[in-house]
Amino acid sequence: MAKILLAAFVLFCVAGQDSKFGRSYLGKAPPEIVATKDQWLNAPEGLKLGALKGKVVWLEFGFLKCAPCRKMMPVMQKWHTDFGAKGLVVVDIDDGGVDDLDEVQKEVAAQKTGYAVLWDKDSKNCLTYGVEVFPRAYLIGVDGTVIWEGLPNEKLEEIEKLMQAEFAKVKK
Repeated sequence: MAKILLAAFVLFCVAGQDSKFGRSYLGKAPPEIVATKDQWLNAPEGLKLGALKGKVVWLEFGFLKCAPCRKMMPVMQKWHTDFGAKGLVVVDIDDGGVDDLDEVQKEVAAQKTGYAVLWDKDSKNCLTYGVEVFPRAYLIGVDGTVIWEGLPNEKLEEIEKLMQAEFAKVKK
């Protein structure tokens, strides 16, 4: 029995490494975000990835009690402020399986968050994307395909270079 459990654990670890802690969409269009309008903060009509084609999209999954996610919040705000006019749309998907909507609303108001935040009720989008580790992020290019994916905290310089290259493709 111990050998079976060990084999299962090793297989789980290898599968987790291959998936990079979430489903890979590199070079492909990611799944559409599914949510009702009342789950969106700072985007009253909601957002659809398909409608954002032609823009650069930073799509990040996290939750409030996640320390690495909290480190990314000021970065996302800075990107929203500095690069929004260049064509960047920042979308933060908060795992509603962990956080209550009220908590997320209070945090968005307290931090004066300017970018779109989705409270992902029942973790539907997190599950669709197979998010296993937070924060998990995707950089979507102007053509609607993922050009970078992974855990962003240690890759900010690389990500910003990719963003800058995509901004040159945004039609004004």
